[in-house]
Amino acid sequence: MILERVDVRVKILAFFAVMVAMFVFTDPLANTVLLALLLAALVAARTPLRGLWAMLQPLLIVLVLIVAVTMFTSTQFTQPELHAELFSLWGLSATLGGLLVGLNFVARILLMVLATYAFTISTPIDDLLEVLSRVHAPYWLSILVTTSISFIPTMGRKKDLIVEAQRARGARVKDSGPVGQIVSFVPIMVPLITNSILMADNLAVAMTNRGYGATNAMTAMRDLRFRPADIAVMTVVLIVLGGVIWLRYGWEMGAL
Repeated sequence: MILERVDVRVKILAFFAVMVAMFVFTDPLANTVLLALLLAALVAARTPLRGLWAMLQPLLIVLVLIVAVTMFTSTQFTQPELHAELFSLWGLSATLGGLLVGLNFVARILLMVLATYAFTISTPIDDLLEVLSRVHAPYWLSILVTTSISFIPTMGRKKDLIVEAQRARGARVKDSGPVGQIVSFVPIMVPLITNSILMADNLAVAMTNRGYGATNAMTAMRDLRFRPADIAVMTVVLIVLGGVIWLRYGWEMGAL
């Protein structure tokens, strides 16, 4: 994966550039174009996207609810055509502007998920520790942040194992309706929380045995150095971010 060879500082810059760009745009079409560009860049960098669907699947109901709610609740628009009524339900009017606001929220969430997925899958924990050390962050904060990130896939695998174990015992993991799904996940969350506490306790014992806390300084496995390719990627990211800001505030594009 090409993205793994990019300096972690460049990836952090690109991540925040995506966050700034998606909030600069308020038009769902503009954010959709930004989403397509980011996806195309990840495909060109040979980033595996197999695990992306697993992150998006639990959000589908939330995304639909966001669009459904904003269609009826968003009313503050500067353009008169956005007040056009699409349909009414139980005395409430769904407007074109509300629909566009909801779609823009969905596009922003998808951008957040895609950018976060690309960053976490391509960034080793040691690189994050080195960056935090460079900015003189407290060593305990560095360990806390990096350990939390590294435990995300571990907890995901634990959840899958618990689901299979509960199914083997006859538990109904899924049921019809949102309330039924929440109730059906109770037999999963209890052992998952218990396992997470045990894992945290074992980690604390292992860190104590390895001398954690004996010194306030951290050592790095390798030094971070900018390469010509990193400078090129950083330049492209800054140019794209500058173009986004210019289009939004110079040409007043990408706004509702």
